[in-house]
Amino acid sequence: MKPGDFLFSRRMRQNHALEHATVTILSRMVPDLRVSARATTDGFLMFGSDVDLGVLRRAAEEALQRLQAGEAELAIHPNCGTNLAVGISLVTIGTMLGFASSRTRTRVTSTVLSSVAGLLAARPLGELVQKYVTTLPDLRGVRVTEIRRRKIFGFQVIEVRTAQE
Repeated sequence: MKPGDFLFSRRMRQNHALEHATVTILSRMVPDLRVSARATTDGFLMFGSDVDLGVLRRAAEEALQRLQAGEAELAIHPNCGTNLAVGISLVTIGTMLGFASSRTRTRVTSTVLSSVAGLLAARPLGELVQKYVTTLPDLRGVRVTEIRRRKIFGFQVIEVRTAQE
């Protein structure tokens, strides 16, 4: 069992990898793309700009094929929320450690330094967390089954559904 299996299901991690790869490829097809996405156990949801569903399908299919061909690096995305969560966690821990000092000068200096160190480490550590915990680029037997627009709480989203064969 992998570390990520304790926190996230295999399907969620696979869909998270496909989501990242799809957004990466889609952003090359649509240069002014502004979207965010969220993996689910059934696929992923895309929020943001009005994406042509045909272009999105081509991007998702290419992403799936490339991940299945071994391009695991497509599963890691620099703008993933995992990086943000890791960064916030590191800054919080740094701040707490800084406040642990009994001397005011030491407390301020160590709080600032540890928080800055946390910010600098956020992206590389976040990408490691993506690689080993929140994504799984092994998409053998996965296929894209449906792409459609729908409304969720009054907001239009695009739903990309996947299935495991």
